[in-house]
Amino acid sequence: MQLTLGNYPVNQVISGTCNRWENGTLTVNEEYLAELITEDPRVDHVTIEIASPGESARIWPVRDVIEPRIKISGGSIIYPGICGRPVKGVGNGRTNRLSGICVVEVSEVPWHEAGHDNLQTYIDMSGPWGEKIPYSNLFNICVVVEPIDNLGINEKNRVVHEACLKVSDALASTTRSEEADSVDTFSIEERESTLPNVVYIQCIHSSQATSGNLQIPGASDTFCTSIYGHTELSPPVALHPNELLDGAISGPYRTAFATSWMLVNNPILQDLYALHGKELNFVGCIAMRTEWTTQREKDLIAEQTARLAKLLGADGSIITWDAGGNEEVEVVQVIRECNRLDIQTVWLTSDDDLPSNGVPTLLTPVPDLDAIVSTGCFR
Repeated sequence: MQLTLGNYPVNQVISGTCNRWENGTLTVNEEYLAELITEDPRVDHVTIEIASPGESARIWPVRDVIEPRIKISGGSIIYPGICGRPVKGVGNGRTNRLSGICVVEVSEVPWHEAGHDNLQTYIDMSGPWGEKIPYSNLFNICVVVEPIDNLGINEKNRVVHEACLKVSDALASTTRSEEADSVDTFSIEERESTLPNVVYIQCIHSSQATSGNLQIPGASDTFCTSIYGHTELSPPVALHPNELLDGAISGPYRTAFATSWMLVNNPILQDLYALHGKELNFVGCIAMRTEWTTQREKDLIAEQTARLAKLLGADGSIITWDAGGNEEVEVVQVIRECNRLDIQTVWLTSDDDLPSNGVPTLLTPVPDLDAIVSTGCFR
């Protein structure tokens, strides 16, 4: 499987009467984009606003950040499965990306039926917080959208995210007839037999257990990171790394560090591709759902994930996760199972800088956790 990625950098965004990319300048027709969204009768109102790097501006409440990408060839669609998009395999052919900009999903719709929790994620375009997140260095096309009132929460979430995907598609389509600034090719087919095989295990939170969605029709469209549109708890899934670059894992979540933009620009993927054939063989990815409700389920999922890594021929693995608390039990369990199968495992995780009453920051501090890399404080 080979994926060609055409890069179309954006150095300037201006308003105009058409949507167009030319020589690093993106012209945006906000009126057209708003009309495109309001064709959906479930949308009550929408505004399109542009926030540029360095501005004294805060964007809130942020639900997702999406990089505009579009499939040029390969017989599929970027960000597949979510919001009713076709569930077709991605990771091959040609994809174009607009780098340097993102579509920011802004709405006050709560993220699930049960708790009606408020979203606290925001983006500062300048200042101390802006220096810590990548989005402040990008041009942010903010889609401020609210659905009509007489819809369930799940459908409201779908309406909002669908609107932002429409904007992403429309902007990315400006690259169709333009020459790319640069082109990258991704493949892991060629391997060096003397190098260790490494798999990337991406632990992905599911809100199913806590959102009251077990019996609600359409729960797969709820506010949560999806795998080909599927958000419910499910067995581990083996994926080609190219599938991740093509948006097979996407969708809104509750933190600034688990967005659709971050998932397709995952630095772990980029580093593993760079090392492939030189220091290691990058043999694949595994998506493992977290927040199961019983210890039996946690044990089962951890063991099956490790066994899947072994089937891929892994000598080592790198594990990341996107949540905290309950999910940590599953992450630790899969590390133990990988080590038991002689798969040397490194865990990339944030620190908790506020331990209370002398309680360790790890819920399950076991000897098996002998290779942990801190990515900084979570708070």
